[in-house]
Amino acid sequence: MHCLRTAIVSLFALVCTCAVAQAAPTDESSKISACLAEAKGDAARERTCIDRVAGPCMQKPEGQSTPGMVDCLMQETKAWDDILNAEYQRLLPLLKAEAAGDVKKAQRLWIEARDADCRVPYYFYDGGTIVKILGAECERDHTAERAILIKNWREMAQGEEQ
Repeated sequence: MHCLRTAIVSLFALVCTCAVAQAAPTDESSKISACLAEAKGDAARERTCIDRVAGPCMQKPEGQSTPGMVDCLMQETKAWDDILNAEYQRLLPLLKAEAAGDVKKAQRLWIEARDADCRVPYYFYDGGTIVKILGAECERDHTAERAILIKNWREMAQGEEQ
């Protein structure tokens, strides 16, 4: 069963990566990318880019219900995931084979860890509506943090090339 789950997750990651590599940036990912560019590699400033999409979305009337909040968070998660996948695709060709292998392994492990972390709140709030918001926030936050890390690795790898 574990092998099947791993195969499905790997296939999903591959399909998402291929689709993102061909897709144009969304309006949401452009807003976040602009924020990251303004931060100029300052880790604290980069983290202020988290909630750039969901925060304003939740201020609108349609973003104030539980389903609305979850939708706002998932829109931002998708934007961060687009950035993460684009940065990942830009990083891999910059690395030697061993380093690229480690990055791929780390990415697979990160996906498993993110999924496990974001399931935990469901154990505490069985049946409550707040858990949907907490789960969506968890996915958004983990994805944003990973996107920032991968971007920073890519910038380091490019710096070594120059």
